[in-house]
Amino acid sequence: MFLRSLTTFSFILLLLLELVFAGIPLSSRYGVYDGKVRVVFELPEGAKFRIYSQDEEGVVFVEIRGVKDTGKLVLPAFWNWHISKHDWGVRVGLHHRGNIRVKYLFLRNPNRLVIDIYREKRVFPSPERRQEVELAATHGEKDPLKDFIVRLLATPVIDETKVIVIDAGHGGKDPGAIGYGGLKEKYINLSIAKLLAQYLRKDGRFKVILTRRGDYFVPLHKRAKIALLNRADLFISIHSDAAPKGRRRAKGTQIFALSYKRAIEKKRQIVRNDSYAKLVLGKAVNSGSPVVKKILADLAIDVTLYESVQFGKTVALELKSVLKREVHFKGIRRAGFAVLKTPGIPSVLIETAFITNPEEAKRLANPEFRKKLAWAIYRAVVRYFYGEDYNFKLVKY
Repeated sequence: MFLRSLTTFSFILLLLLELVFAGIPLSSRYGVYDGKVRVVFELPEGAKFRIYSQDEEGVVFVEIRGVKDTGKLVLPAFWNWHISKHDWGVRVGLHHRGNIRVKYLFLRNPNRLVIDIYREKRVFPSPERRQEVELAATHGEKDPLKDFIVRLLATPVIDETKVIVIDAGHGGKDPGAIGYGGLKEKYINLSIAKLLAQYLRKDGRFKVILTRRGDYFVPLHKRAKIALLNRADLFISIHSDAAPKGRRRAKGTQIFALSYKRAIEKKRQIVRNDSYAKLVLGKAVNSGSPVVKKILADLAIDVTLYESVQFGKTVALELKSVLKREVHFKGIRRAGFAVLKTPGIPSVLIETAFITNPEEAKRLANPEFRKKLAWAIYRAVVRYFYGEDYNFKLVKY
């Protein structure tokens, strides 16, 4: 799995992408966030790239082919790095001591390669094992783990716990939809949200924040603000769909991500509103440069637009896998819901089923079905962050 300790063997992850770009000359910049460094390359026309990551040695190589020269390359000053030019293009090497993990994404118009480099969380020996090592040392015995443990305990650690904000739609004075048999949406949403939170907390790799824990009302803008204030890595809003009268047989599960129109509006708000910019971008706005603020706003919105859909696809995959014929998946759509306006945070709204459909309402009223829904979403969260080997460590259903 992606989370690895220094005791695992070294390996090389090779990502080969053949992409044609239209844009500005090759340049780069970087930003420092809690637990990661983000390096952004502006890619020129005709460029192709490859990324090599030797994670346990703390080395990342980025090859950009079809480039004869470079523009302004701004790279982390606190890392060792070098640039070498070749007939085929440019290779950039970044060297960091200790375990790292690399994620990337590419964005278009303008075309950018975004590389996030995380410092891995160390896995420490148990207190009992450490005591055994210390006793062995006092008796002059040699222990193959001794030096390793000493190095580990002396190494600063950045905890990579992912922050997941779960939003149970409606609540309190807002019951949401009233479904078949008088079933209230607000209770169904909260039940699924709490089940999902239980799985994530039991997993141990996630910090979970619920926008509401009981039957009370939370304004929509505050729900998104909770995600921004907590620097969430993911925002999931749980809802149950409702059909107008005359369409009571409407059925299905669908996922929503932020629309392009609302994204542009949010980008303008970041650029024009200093207090909101600080909420979204943090200390990065202290540069005072409107150009820097606009670039950061672009990146934040791009992440929300792109990554929200990627996570949505993962949720769809797991829903189909776990629930099979119990759900009729209607696809991923874009919308302007207030809770999806979380710049820099992948955010989705999941309409689990139609509460107004008699058959689907009975399923939602069934605790076992709600448990399956929560389990499927939990699996999607783990898969999204830890890749194809995500099932190496999963909490049991």
